[in-house]
Amino acid sequence: MHEIVSIALDNEMDLILAHKRTMKLAELCGLSTPAQTIFATAVSEIARHSIAHGDQSSLTLNIEFTRTQKFVCASLLDAMDLSISNPEAMAYARKLVGNVELLKTDEHLHEIRLKQLIPMGGTISLPRIQQFKEYFKTEPPLSPYDEIRKKNLQLIDLTYKLRASENQYRTLTDTLPLIMFSMNLQGDISYANKGLSSYFEAGTPLTSTTLLSLFHPDDYMKVAAWNKTHGIFRTQARLRHPATENHLWHLVTILPQKSEQGQVTGYIGFFVDIHAQKLVEETLKDNQQLREAQHTLKRYQEELESKIQELNISNHDLEQFAYIASHDLQEPLRKIKTFGSLLHKTVTFTPEEQRYFDKMILSSDRMSMLIRDVLAYSRLSRPDEKSGKTDLNDLLAQLTVDFELLIQDTQAKITIDPLPVVTGISTQFNQLFSNLLSNALKFATESPAIHIYARIVDAPQLAHLQQYLPFEAYHEISVQDNGIGFEQQFSEQIFTIFQRLNAADSYSGTGIGLALCKKIVGNHQGFIIAESAPEAGAVFRVYLPVA
Repeated sequence: MHEIVSIALDNEMDLILAHKRTMKLAELCGLSTPAQTIFATAVSEIARHSIAHGDQSSLTLNIEFTRTQKFVCASLLDAMDLSISNPEAMAYARKLVGNVELLKTDEHLHEIRLKQLIPMGGTISLPRIQQFKEYFKTEPPLSPYDEIRKKNLQLIDLTYKLRASENQYRTLTDTLPLIMFSMNLQGDISYANKGLSSYFEAGTPLTSTTLLSLFHPDDYMKVAAWNKTHGIFRTQARLRHPATENHLWHLVTILPQKSEQGQVTGYIGFFVDIHAQKLVEETLKDNQQLREAQHTLKRYQEELESKIQELNISNHDLEQFAYIASHDLQEPLRKIKTFGSLLHKTVTFTPEEQRYFDKMILSSDRMSMLIRDVLAYSRLSRPDEKSGKTDLNDLLAQLTVDFELLIQDTQAKITIDPLPVVTGISTQFNQLFSNLLSNALKFATESPAIHIYARIVDAPQLAHLQQYLPFEAYHEISVQDNGIGFEQQFSEQIFTIFQRLNAADSYSGTGIGLALCKKIVGNHQGFIIAESAPEAGAVFRVYLPVA
């Protein structure tokens, strides 16, 4: 369907326009005079009722093509269903023009479409239809009313275009990364883009005075001289940011607007953020110091890398030494213990000699234990086992079997709550909890009570420990006893290798067990702490990342 011309149906003059233009289009399409009159009369009958009783009424004249025929059409749109409000007019129109359709364009508008066959449709082509459109665009006014209506329609169209242009301009200026405004001779700001209006509270009058108040006090007088310049004013000044209250450097440009006679009628201003550029300029001024600092930093970095390399070599050598020395020292100790055993069987000692002999055997046993612990400690720095899942419930169940005789001897009561499955090296976890359980039994009171339990804690809950916490959550596994305890001030010292709080002849051990525990937990990206008080027992808390 090809639209030729549209008419808004508001009053009786529009009815005259509708009738005459329907007649003219029918004439251009080659209809006979009677056919023109009949078709225009039918259209006028519906249009008359639409003007009298309708709402948002309009008439559009079209030419419709089908596969074999061509029609001149009139579409009357109205918010009211005219077929219901005036069936007589519809019946009369159908009597004149047989082809009348009732259509519903959407939920708000109803359409009545009248169609008249063009008898010699072959003469109607697309170029011809374009000629019809041009005719109605340039046709002379039918009356003074028609002339006024045309001018009003042109004015409305111009208003829409002007509004669209203004919206595009505002959208563009609001999108640009700069501040824009226009100002009259009295200093009142008539237009400000979003960049500038965001600096002011609602209701604040936008004037040159309020604008100047945004600048840094040291730059105020420099910017205030803008109206003393007859040409373009440019300077650099610091503008207060409304959100941060910081002053950022801007390039300030104010251009005078002039009339055709050369008189200044107002001003246009632009503020461009150049704060980053200023920082770069200031940095470049100290470029020599920067190069020297970079040179010094590079030298320090090279020294640090060298020290790290030396430290790695030293650590490796130390680990190798500890491993080899511990392993090789076992052999002479075994011979001492073997020969001591043979000597004890073949020689009868005096009481004094027996006392010395017992001390020798006890010292060799202690030395053997110390070597084994040092060997275990050194092996932790070069673990060969692969990481995997370890069920601590199964692990602690096996450990209680291993310690069964000691538990029976001390009549200890051990309570184990449900424990988590953790990720790591199973043999190391076995060493860890074996040492903690052994410690709890070693330093027990007359009625030992050991409680092992666990929970999950978030990293923010552990902030008070002042540890580096790279994970979001940790398993906290606690081993609590009611033993002799210790002063809390020694809670970190006890994890240092060979450090003991009790005399060697009072409690067995080498002072390596808790150091080994700390190293194992560290190998698994966790940490361990101790809480205690004298004669109040102790609790050791192991923190392992939640996988």
